[in-house]
Amino acid sequence: MSGRKRLGILIAVLCMSAAIVASIFVSRHDDAYPTSDSGALDAELIHVASVVGGRLIELRVHENQHVRKGDFLYQIDPEPYKLTVQQAEANVALMKADLANQKRFLAVRVAQAETAKGQVARAESNRDLANRTITRLAPLANQSYIPKQQYDQARVLGNDADISLTQAREQAKAADTAIGDVAGAEAALAASEATLARVKYELRQTRVVAPADGYVTSLRVQSGEVLIPSQVLFTLVLDDEWYAIANLRETNLSSIKIGDCATVYSMIDRSTPIPGTVSSIGWGVLSGDSLGVGRSLPFVPRQMDWVHVAQRFPVRVHLKAPQPLLMRMGATAVVEFRHGAACD
Repeated sequence: MSGRKRLGILIAVLCMSAAIVASIFVSRHDDAYPTSDSGALDAELIHVASVVGGRLIELRVHENQHVRKGDFLYQIDPEPYKLTVQQAEANVALMKADLANQKRFLAVRVAQAETAKGQVARAESNRDLANRTITRLAPLANQSYIPKQQYDQARVLGNDADISLTQAREQAKAADTAIGDVAGAEAALAASEATLARVKYELRQTRVVAPADGYVTSLRVQSGEVLIPSQVLFTLVLDDEWYAIANLRETNLSSIKIGDCATVYSMIDRSTPIPGTVSSIGWGVLSGDSLGVGRSLPFVPRQMDWVHVAQRFPVRVHLKAPQPLLMRMGATAVVEFRHGAACD
C-alpha cells in the first residue's frame, strides 16, 4: 500500500471520528440546552360579563382597545333594577313598622302579665285571710258563741277565695304564654334587608368596569343588544404579565427546572432577545394512543406505529419586562433554555 493511500485512509478516519465527536457534542448540547422554534406567546384572559341581564344601552369600548383597571366598559339598562330596589326599600320600611308594632304589643302583653301576677298575689292574700277566719270561727261556732250562719258564710268566702285564686293563676299563666317575642318580626326584617342588599348589588352590576389592564378582543355586539346574566360580551387579554409556551420533548425535560433562565424571541422582531425564567412545566397532556372513557373500558386502537415519537410537554416561561409592541397573544416565539443572549 502506497504512502498516499495510507494518508488518504488516515484522513478519512480522522474526518469520520471528528464527525462522530461533533455529532455527540451537538446531541448532548441540545439535550442540556434545548431550543424550541415553535413556541407561542401567551397571556392571561378575563371573559368580561355581568352577573345580571338586560338591554345594553351604552358601550364605551371597541375592538383591540387598551383599557385600564377601573375604566368604564359598558352599561346595562338600570331602570328595572332601580324599581326593584325601591320595592325592596318599601318592604324594609314595612317590616320595620311591623317590628315596632310588635314591640308595642309585647310591652302591653308584658304589662298584662305583671297585672295578672299582682292579681294572683291578691287572691292568695284573700284566700289566706279567709282560711284564718274559718280557723278562728270554727271553735266559736262549735260552742255556739256565734251563729252557725256566720261560720257558714266564712266557709263560703273561703271557697270563693280558692276559686278566685285558681282563676287568677290560670289568667297569669295565659298572660305569660301570650307574651311571646318579636323574633319572627326581626327575622322578617333581616330577610327583607338581605333582599335589599342583593338587589342593590345587582343594580351596581349593571355598570361594568375593567377588572384589570388589558386589550379588548372578540367584541361582536353593539348597543341595543339584550344580554342574559353572565353572558360574555368580550375577552380581555391582560398585559401585565406575558409568557411564552414551548413544547419540549420528554427527553429534554430532565435538563429543565423551574427558575432556569430562558431567551425568547418574538417572530414580530427576531432580532430582539427577551429575558425570561421557567415558571412551570406541564404535568400531563392528552394522549391519542389510549383514550379512557368514564365508566367504560379503555379504548386502545388496533393500529400501532412502528416509529415512536417522543411526547412533548408544555413549558411556560415568564417574560421579564418585554416590549409591548412585541407582545401578541398566540404569536410565534423561539425559546432557548439556559442559553442565548438573555442568559449570557
